[in-house]
Amino acid sequence: MTWTRFDLKERGKAAFQRNYWRSVLVALILMIFVNGGSSAISNTWNQVTSSSDSNDSYYTEYFDDGIVGNVYSSGTSIPGMLVSGVVAAVVGGAMIVGVLLRIFLLNPLEVGGCRFFMENSEYQPTVGRLGYAFQNGMYGKTVLTLFLRKLFIGLWALLLIVPGIVKSYEYRMVPFLLADDPNMTRQDAFRLSKELMYGQKWDTFVLDLSFIGWSLLSVCTCGLLAIFYVNPYVQATNAELFLELKRQYFANRQNAYPSM
Repeated sequence: MTWTRFDLKERGKAAFQRNYWRSVLVALILMIFVNGGSSAISNTWNQVTSSSDSNDSYYTEYFDDGIVGNVYSSGTSIPGMLVSGVVAAVVGGAMIVGVLLRIFLLNPLEVGGCRFFMENSEYQPTVGRLGYAFQNGMYGKTVLTLFLRKLFIGLWALLLIVPGIVKSYEYRMVPFLLADDPNMTRQDAFRLSKELMYGQKWDTFVLDLSFIGWSLLSVCTCGLLAIFYVNPYVQATNAELFLELKRQYFANRQNAYPSM
């Protein structure tokens, strides 16, 4: 490893502070729509299914004690089943819409965020760079590549948690690679991400852990510190990590991939 956590974080901090308000806004958009999208879907499913179970229990108790008696020995009433079915259908439809939004809108937005913070390392891009993946004829490729990335990581995680974590770090640079070169093929993005992260996974994991203290402080400020400091700090540092790994790649190989 030729980079240090301190150096990357200092570079990231300096970069986002030079373009402070735009960095804050882009990081906030990414936090709400990209990072928060999957969590929101999962939380909604858990809350509604819990509510469904409660409704089912209520209707079962009401009908058993008040009207029907013990006709249904299974303990599940027809009204409860209907409520559960309707709720499951509504939530299932909402989850499908959420997944489609993630695939066709939020994943390309993630690539745009990577592009913004990469450019922000050198100059002051506009918030409009979030739409980068919707331009340059790379939208379809971005959608498919990031869908497969999520799929591969998910399949590995089904086997064991640790392999899933390892694969998430192995494919971590895929959105940055797509943001770096609009002509990058899907196969090259996965291959180059593996090469860039070879021997770097543990150090990158420790880099992520180094932000835990900031996350705890953010909780104490009801998330305000995260919005106005931590999130753009983390995003900018991740961009600096990619740029540093890319520089190392160029230094060690003659046939490196095209730059921005």
